[in-house]
Amino acid sequence: MMSDWTTDLDWSKSALIVVDLQNDYCHWQGAEVLNGGDVTRRTAILPAVQRLIDAAHRASTTVIFIRTEHDHTTTSPAWAYRRKDYQKPFCVTGTWGAEYFGVEPGPEDLEVTKHRFSAFVGTDLELRLRALGRETLIIAGVDTNVCVESTMRDGYMHDFSCVLVTDATAAGTMEEHEASCATLGRYFGWTAKTATVVAMLDTVAPWKPGLAEALAAC
Repeated sequence: MMSDWTTDLDWSKSALIVVDLQNDYCHWQGAEVLNGGDVTRRTAILPAVQRLIDAAHRASTTVIFIRTEHDHTTTSPAWAYRRKDYQKPFCVTGTWGAEYFGVEPGPEDLEVTKHRFSAFVGTDLELRLRALGRETLIIAGVDTNVCVESTMRDGYMHDFSCVLVTDATAAGTMEEHEASCATLGRYFGWTAKTATVVAMLDTVAPWKPGLAEALAAC
């Protein structure tokens, strides 16, 4: 049986936030690997993220793709200092590394470009969410303990209900992922699996999954 919070939320007023699925963070030739990191856990979440995107489209739920970009006009001394030891910079504006990895916004989807960890800092994300009447944020993407966590924390601080999809988010290590999930689930919203979120979105979908097949069989 699903926990009470799943039915307390108005899923018809939700938005799916897909964070930083980009080549430099997820591709084996991207900056993460070139700087000594491992992208295995990040690439593994793609099927779950796609399930969420498909369910959101069925439910006519807003899907917002968040993309990080950096260049000299957005890089402060403080920001640059923390990254001075990287052999390869991440998500430079206009480069292959900043392009989406494994996903692509559709014509009905929105895009927000950010320059810091949180998708709320220096962007029009909140304005768009308010204008569209969105109240609940469903959050997927990478990294759980960095950009995903920063975005969910700020979302909650801006009075949005937030749901972290734990099997559609990933970090460099499982320990980092699990620690972030524990903190976010306790203080900043709820955690759920993809199957649970898809089931709730399907309750508000105007065209139920399987309906076409059922009608065709009549």
